[in-house]
Amino acid sequence: MPRLPRHIVWPAAALLTAALALAWKPLANAAERRERPPAISIAELGSVAGRATFSAARPKQPLIVWLEREGGELKGKIEPPLQIGQKGAVFTPPFAVVVLGQKVVFNNDEDKEIDHNVYMLGAEKKDHGIFAKGASVTHTFETTGEVSLYCSVHKLMDGKLFVVPSTAYAFVSDDGSFSIAGVAPGNYTLKTYQKAKRFRDVELKIAVKAGEMTSVAVEMKR
Repeated sequence: MPRLPRHIVWPAAALLTAALALAWKPLANAAERRERPPAISIAELGSVAGRATFSAARPKQPLIVWLEREGGELKGKIEPPLQIGQKGAVFTPPFAVVVLGQKVVFNNDEDKEIDHNVYMLGAEKKDHGIFAKGASVTHTFETTGEVSLYCSVHKLMDGKLFVVPSTAYAFVSDDGSFSIAGVAPGNYTLKTYQKAKRFRDVELKIAVKAGEMTSVAVEMKR
């Protein structure tokens, strides 16, 4: 078979490549649409609100309520990085809630030439080593649950994080009230977390409907 001239072969190859690209693009877009959850308008979102009561004096420690969605969490926007300082050999803030997939930046913001370390125990375990003044380390949290923070350089330096599966959480105020807005419709388990555990944690099955508020009573008992 005679060879085609080069000026004919190259255009043919280019046309074939372009045709394959055009054929692949709709398939790729269709796959992306399947993976991406459908957009939910504000009108389609619900909310959860309620009040926690206590069978004994409540300690002056953070208490949060959070929702775990049956059937798995919907993909949401990743929260911006949380900054935690270490000035004065103290984690600041000493406690924070982190959303799954969120980054936490630990900053050695000391005024003097003081080294720090961050190592974690609990739901995630990691030693980030020792780093000098002005440096920082970043960790992305991929597991829900409580994480304790320590510094191997300063034995009395500690803190805590609690990692939740989504932004559907709230701190319980001093009067026991709480409110969680922007919740996608579905069935959930409402759970509690106490930084200083004094009561039995609560788990309640609830349903969230579009455009409606679900009212919840949480009884914290010894």
